Amino acid sequence: MSQSNRPDMHIGCPECNSTVNTSVPPGPGIHEESASDRLQGTETTCQNCGHELELYYY
Repeated sequence: MSQSNRPDMHIGCPECNSTVNTSVPPGPGIHEESASDRLQGTETTCQNCGHELELYYY
C-alpha cells in the first residue's frame, strides 16, 4: 500500500523537546503475502538544537 504523497510527521526531539517537522517518503508498506518487507530509514535534524533523528518505516 504505497502512497503518492509524503505524509507530514511531527515528532519530539529527545534532546531539547522541541517539535521536529519532517516528511516520510512513501514505502511499499507491509504485505502479508510478501516475505521481503524491508524496513527503510531516513534522517532529519532538529532545527532548534541540531540533534540528528533517524526515522524508520515500511
